[in-house]
Amino acid sequence: MQAEQTICVYCGERLKETDDHVPPKSFYPQPRPSDLITVPSCLRCNQDPGKDEEFFLATFMFSYAGISDAGKRLWAEKLHRMYEKNLGLKKKIVEHLQHAEIVTPAGLFLGRSMAIKTDELRFERVVNKIIRGLYYFEYKEPLPAATKVMTLFLSEKKRFEAAKNFAAELKPGSKKWKGIFEYKFNRVATSLSESMWLLLFWDFATFWTISFDEDHFRERHLKR
Repeated sequence: MQAEQTICVYCGERLKETDDHVPPKSFYPQPRPSDLITVPSCLRCNQDPGKDEEFFLATFMFSYAGISDAGKRLWAEKLHRMYEKNLGLKKKIVEHLQHAEIVTPAGLFLGRSMAIKTDELRFERVVNKIIRGLYYFEYKEPLPAATKVMTLFLSEKKRFEAAKNFAAELKPGSKKWKGIFEYKFNRVATSLSESMWLLLFWDFATFWTISFDEDHFRERHLKR
């Protein structure tokens, strides 16, 4: 009997052609940990988000994350060379550079410095892909492709306060890499597509994400 072929955890349509790192391995400085998360992926879902992932990394390396231990190592290893070779990314950085107030997640003001303007739509695409990978890793099944995933970058105090109300309901991820990537999560036992995630990159960039079935969500609220 022929073994069942594995489907890409992102699109839920094409067969597995490679393993994808969750989050991207480029987010980790050398020497990279030996226990990085990988999930089955088609080549398209593996490669197409590459430009968004580069922009995500570049943006936060011009923030407080860039002066963290991991950020300094990323700069020294490859980031400055990547910007020199990738003219498209270099142009984007120049277009988006502005003076900004640098504030840590705890609210500590570090002064003004050059930063890249955030592009939350591109952030959302990167984080939503990571969530689908983490969901598969934690629950050993893919999040249905039709499931809605919504992400909020916790860039303001009021956003932190909103997310904090749900923090007690989350449990630590099965893996973490201190100073590089950590996450917490949980899901609704009676509706497995409904889940909640809190992600932290480089001790600075924090994202709160929920997933839900849009049709079921609408039906529940119509009955009220």
